[in-house]
Amino acid sequence: MSLVFADRGLHLGVLNALLTSGVVAEADLIAIVESTGPDGPDDGYPGPGPRLAASLGLLHAVAVPAAEVAAITHLYFDGGNEIYMLIEQTLDIDTGGETDDYQVLSLDGIQALSGLQWLDLDGHGYRSTGLDLTPLTGHPSLSRLCLTGFCTQAAVLDSLPRLENLDVHYASLDDPEVPDRLAARGVTVRHSWRR
Repeated sequence: MSLVFADRGLHLGVLNALLTSGVVAEADLIAIVESTGPDGPDDGYPGPGPRLAASLGLLHAVAVPAAEVAAITHLYFDGGNEIYMLIEQTLDIDTGGETDDYQVLSLDGIQALSGLQWLDLDGHGYRSTGLDLTPLTGHPSLSRLCLTGFCTQAAVLDSLPRLENLDVHYASLDDPEVPDRLAARGVTVRHSWRR
């Protein structure tokens, strides 16, 4: 069985994990990006242009094997991710991996990453809308979580049975009492301000 995550940014993060582990071949992804055609007049920094949009659409359609997705233990969205660099080098653009085109706007489907132990959303967490944390409800393996931006349904973090570390230093939660409740049960919480 294969999967395509509804959110393009989340799907790119999964592709990155599979690329770095060797499950997905770099040459295959380069071929997909190159299939968008020659550079156009609108490509290049600061506006990545239509080829980036086309490439991201094609990469978002790449189905990933469910068994390999379930085996991913770390997922992060740093601007230096291999997938972002592959895209930008192939397209000859340079955003440093920091374009909003890579943002994670939804965690829908994250339960398919049943082996996920560490989720770090620090790279592209500054969204104009809140990130709904509901899809994390009861995640069986998640032990480390780094959130950024405004997050809604934060109370679901109470349902994470293995959570040991929570970083909300750059996050604002719709339930400001969650970090204190988690700390009371022994979770190490890093935070500097509250909503």
